[in-house]
Amino acid sequence: MNRTRIEWTQWSWSPIVGCLHGCWYCYARKFAIRFPKNFPNGFNPTFLPGRLKEPWELKRPSKIFVCSVSDLFAPWTRPEWRDAVLESIFKCPVKHTFQLLTKNPERIPSIKFPPNIWVGTTVTNEGRDWVNIHEITKVDARVRFGSFEPLLGPLPKMVCLGELQWIIVGKLTGSRGVKLERRWVEDIIIEAKHHGIPLFIKNNVGWPVKIQEFPE
Repeated sequence: MNRTRIEWTQWSWSPIVGCLHGCWYCYARKFAIRFPKNFPNGFNPTFLPGRLKEPWELKRPSKIFVCSVSDLFAPWTRPEWRDAVLESIFKCPVKHTFQLLTKNPERIPSIKFPPNIWVGTTVTNEGRDWVNIHEITKVDARVRFGSFEPLLGPLPKMVCLGELQWIIVGKLTGSRGVKLERRWVEDIIIEAKHHGIPLFIKNNVGWPVKIQEFPE
């Protein structure tokens, strides 16, 4: 497990590494090139069972981002890998907050997640991935969240965020070719405030007022 610079969490835990989504903006692929020892099969999905109990060794309750360089619920993640990770989370003797984030919320198992497991989905507003908001609301979790990172387009007017319990907004970093429009962020802020949803705007957005809230 590693301390992370991701502002909305404290630790990243990667019992699975590698991804096949092929997102053009992927930051994790760069990690695989830079730190090849941490990616034994390149960027191909790989299960590392020796890491399963790492959160158990962290005695102070913390926020932990699960599979930050992979996707626990992707079609190519083997069910036995996913189940092993979830079992480790469920049985962890320390009451961490585990933050699960996926591009495939429709593949999340129909189970009731304990209150300390937050389940979210990535929404860039590029193409039709905003449908993930509808899918994540079907998940039985106390905190269901949407991560608009990188935010690449406007929120469609027909999309309601009212059933979310947390929203993250972040800018695409490392590229000058994609401009973040102020109104895209404003629309999400208006929706969040209207529904009373905690909102975390990352520092890279450059918003004039600091808004970095967490669910209670």
